[in-house]
Amino acid sequence: MAEGVKLSIVILNYNSGDFLVKCLDSVFADDLPFSCEVIVPDNASSDDSLKKAEQKWGSRIAVISNPKNGGFNYGNNIGIRHCKGKYICLLNPDTIIHRGAFKTLLDFIEAHPRVGFVGPKVLNRDGSFQLSARRSIPSPFDAIARALLLSKLFPHSKMFARYNLTFLSPDQTQQVDASTGCCLFARRAMIDQIGLLDEGFYIYCEDVDWFLRAKNAGWETWYVAEAVIEHHHAYSERFRKHRAVIDFHKSMIYLYRKHYAKTYPFLFNWIIYLMVYIRMIALICLKTVKRWK
Repeated sequence: MAEGVKLSIVILNYNSGDFLVKCLDSVFADDLPFSCEVIVPDNASSDDSLKKAEQKWGSRIAVISNPKNGGFNYGNNIGIRHCKGKYICLLNPDTIIHRGAFKTLLDFIEAHPRVGFVGPKVLNRDGSFQLSARRSIPSPFDAIARALLLSKLFPHSKMFARYNLTFLSPDQTQQVDASTGCCLFARRAMIDQIGLLDEGFYIYCEDVDWFLRAKNAGWETWYVAEAVIEHHHAYSERFRKHRAVIDFHKSMIYLYRKHYAKTYPFLFNWIIYLMVYIRMIALICLKTVKRWK
């Protein structure tokens, strides 16, 4: 680790269009009172997003041209290996950082030595709150409650709405199981202990796995309401494609097998797997019907 580098920001790029430049604009618009480096691993993009970023920001970003699109974790792990900072932030290119957000997050994590992850308040483009900003680690019961829409029917219930914590105020800084995946702010010492992102996840659920591993190793995760970013879900359109639906549910199965399957009996596990596959097929059918309309 190079002395003096406080924060390394890793922005993984893959055909991000104009979002990458806008994200970088927001990062560099904030006059950070500590040393910072910005690393942009590129997963073999075919658009001009990286070219535009290099033309505008030049030597202020360190570009890593990956030979292939090996997935979210593959690209971010390459970026992490190049980081020199005491703290590392994995930032999606479709985010806009509000001024002071990084300083607020860094001040908080430095003041709390057992905190491994901190996450900001995340807003949609219209200013509404993104529920994924602070969550619980999903249990099989939480999955069933969401599948049966109990969490939506009883949003203030600590039993049924435990996953998205909708019974808590988004303006309250609090310890949580998991924060947002679009702005993963982490302590380097914790990453050195628990390891990099699991590349068994091609995309989706990798953040939950990381939060679980941190929790099991005794690290805390906090949601810091005073730090604010916007997340524009630039890649949400891709979820309409069948391949993305399949990838998401494969990751759900992988996460369950990695962390939960050994705890439950064989028959219960297969009921969970069946529910996941039924949900996947139902979503694919629904998206196909919508496409035909």
